[in-house]
Amino acid sequence: MLTIHQAEKQFDQLPVFRGVSFTVKAGETASLVGPSGCGKTTLLRTIAGLERLSSGTMQLHGRDMTSVPPEKRPVVLLFQDALLFPHLTVLENVLYGLKYGKRRLSRKKRNEEAETMLAKVEMTGWKDHYPAQLSGGQQQRVSLARALLLQPELLLLDEPFSSLDAHLRQQLRLWVRRFLKQEGVTALFVTHDREEAVMMGDHLLVMKDGLLQQEGAPEDVYTAPVNEAVADVISDGLYCEEGFIGADRLQVDPEGELEAVVEHALYAYGWRFYRLTVHTLSQTVVVHTEEELTEGTSVKLSVKEVPEHD
Repeated sequence: MLTIHQAEKQFDQLPVFRGVSFTVKAGETASLVGPSGCGKTTLLRTIAGLERLSSGTMQLHGRDMTSVPPEKRPVVLLFQDALLFPHLTVLENVLYGLKYGKRRLSRKKRNEEAETMLAKVEMTGWKDHYPAQLSGGQQQRVSLARALLLQPELLLLDEPFSSLDAHLRQQLRLWVRRFLKQEGVTALFVTHDREEAVMMGDHLLVMKDGLLQQEGAPEDVYTAPVNEAVADVISDGLYCEEGFIGADRLQVDPEGELEAVVEHALYAYGWRFYRLTVHTLSQTVVVHTEEELTEGTSVKLSVKEVPEHD
C-alpha cells in the first residue's frame, strides 16, 4: 500500500535520515518509534508532502507520490495538537473538510456524514459545543473524525497523545487503535514512547541516528533487537558482544560476572525493580529482585541459562 524506497532527506546538506525503505500494508497500523531528533517526524512530513525528499521514492497503491503536492495526496496528517477552530462548534469543525476540501458534497449529505462520524467517535452529545469546552481526549477524537471524513488512503499520526496526561493517554490510544481497526484504516503512527509503539502497531519500525535500524512484528523486535541502537530504543536488557541478553535472564548474583551500580528503585505491576548501570557496557537495565538494594552500591549480575525444549 505505502512503499518507501531508499528515502533520504537533507537540510543544508546535513542528512536528517537516509536509506529508509519499508512498506505498510493496507489496513495495517505501523508504529515508527525512535528518540527525539532521529528523523521520524521529518519522514512523516515528507510522506504528507509538507517536505520534499532529497532522494528516494514514495508510492501509494503503486502510484508514484514522490513529487505530488500535499493537497493532491490522499493522505491526512494528525498533529500533536488537535488544531480545531476555536470559533466553530464540534459539528462545524468536522464539516469543515467536507465543505472546503476535495470531497465536495451537498449540505444535506455533509451533515449526514458528519453526524455518522461523530456517532462513531462517541461525540454526538458534544456536537454543539466549542473546543474550549472539551477535554484534550475529546478534542483529539473530533480531530480524528474530521480527518477520516476526508476518506484518506493513509492516515499519519504524529505523537497525537503526547500532550495528554498518562491516564487519559492510555485510554485514548487503546480506543484509537480499536477504532482504526474497526474502520479498516491504514495508518503510520509516530512516537518516541516504546510502550505506545508496541501497543498501537501491527508492525514496528525502529529509527535512530537517521537510519531505519530494524522492522518487524513488535514481539520479534522487542525480544531480538539486531543491534545496541534498537535494544536501547525498544527492549529491556543488555546488548553485548554475544548479542542481546533480555532483562528476564538477568539476576542479582554475588557470583555473577557483570558488575553494576544501583541507580534507584522502581515500582510497577505489584513488583519492585531496580535500575542498574553496567559501566563496562555503558548501558542501563531494569531487573527484578527480592533483595533490598541500596542506591549507589555495587552488585553483580549473572545470566540465567535458557532452558532447552525437547
